[in-house]
Amino acid sequence: MTSGSLLTRRRLLQGGLGLAAAGVAGTSLAACGSGSSGTPSGWTEVTFSSVGDPTTQKMFKDMIAAAQKESLDEHKIKIVWKPAPGDDWASVMLQFASGTAADLQRIDDDRVYDLATNGKILQLDKMMQDASTGFDLTKYSPTFTTKVAVEGYQFSITPGMSANALYYNKKLFADAGLTAPTSWADAWSWDEFDAAVRKLTKKSGNRTDTYGLQYAVNTIQPTAYGAGDTALYNNQTECGYGKPETLDAIDKQVSYIREGFAPTIDVEYLPLFNAGKLAMTWQAMDISAQISKNVDWDVMPWPKTPLFAMTKNYARTWVIPKTAKDPQAAFLAMKALCGKAASDVMAKAQFAVPALTEVAKSAAFTDHPRPKTASVWAEALGTAAGHPVDVPFPRGPIGTALADSFVEGTNANNLVSGKLATTDYLKRGRDAVNAEIKKRGWSGDKGKELLEKGGALTDPDLKVAAK
Repeated sequence: MTSGSLLTRRRLLQGGLGLAAAGVAGTSLAACGSGSSGTPSGWTEVTFSSVGDPTTQKMFKDMIAAAQKESLDEHKIKIVWKPAPGDDWASVMLQFASGTAADLQRIDDDRVYDLATNGKILQLDKMMQDASTGFDLTKYSPTFTTKVAVEGYQFSITPGMSANALYYNKKLFADAGLTAPTSWADAWSWDEFDAAVRKLTKKSGNRTDTYGLQYAVNTIQPTAYGAGDTALYNNQTECGYGKPETLDAIDKQVSYIREGFAPTIDVEYLPLFNAGKLAMTWQAMDISAQISKNVDWDVMPWPKTPLFAMTKNYARTWVIPKTAKDPQAAFLAMKALCGKAASDVMAKAQFAVPALTEVAKSAAFTDHPRPKTASVWAEALGTAAGHPVDVPFPRGPIGTALADSFVEGTNANNLVSGKLATTDYLKRGRDAVNAEIKKRGWSGDKGKELLEKGGALTDPDLKVAAK
């Protein structure tokens, strides 16, 4: 699903877990005999599963083949590809509930917190820090250990992220005499961006013929963080987004809809962009293949709003269930799929920005007809002027409450439909989140309590992210 849809990714995929904690499987490499999967006698078999269309499934198969050749054959570990039943995460969650998930499972990043606190997936900090078989984290982007961390602990691996950025029509920019910035460090100021949106918009009376901008409601998060605000205050005991600068920045953004410079959220952006009737659209990497070959496009950063230029990326996340037959073999398979050979395949497919920095900067990722500025995607995993580009958004039950209150449902839709004043949107959203915090008696220490209660922490004193 792309970021411009009315039905947001979290809402479509969300569902109750209803899971009981499960015991940890053995940790030693266990040899498997040759079977229907073709695994050679004396080798260890690791099943790997994900949802995905045929193109995505082919990419995973190619990644597996590359990882086998690069390192797994040497370890006598064979990854067996098992596409997930159904076409959404609900089917995968049913497998977790029934104890039939694959040994290595791709999962929606929004569900990792629930899977961890319900004791369904392994804590990975110890394995990741192992001197002989762990990761050299200096080779990976800063978000590799932070994006989907659960209270600072590692319960998943994120080999890549689909970066969100502004796609723009190069012809419309040229006609308007505009040159797009090519890095997050050089992102437009709010005023420069504002002038560009207005210059790119073409109107006939009250009718807009060409829109300067289209955006999804979840841009509210990078806009607020870019104004120097955060989602939660005081050790997560109070909803954030309370600064006057946040109100001003969000109101300025929403004014583009109210004044006809941007379409309302219910308007399909892709036909507009493909017809040359939309100059800029904020989207993830997966729309590239859907853009008309007649459109000359590239990508650029979201603007400074006004302090920082930031974005909200989508993590491509893998976990090891506690039901995995051989957790150590599953971890080595996971590590191999984050290695150079497999990451090259991911880069060439433009499925995500590889977390392995070497590959994100290589020709495998940058040498494509479009975008010419693929570095804008790659930089979204790092820092600009010493500040993170990706929003460090809270996870867990309060993170869900924030998304429900500010990104989804009536409150958010009324804002980006031009029906609700920004002051009312922020007040209603903050009131809803604060009510949830009060209901749960929440604080920044509560998350670890949930992990302990669910039997999730096998190594409570180990945190990769703290290194």
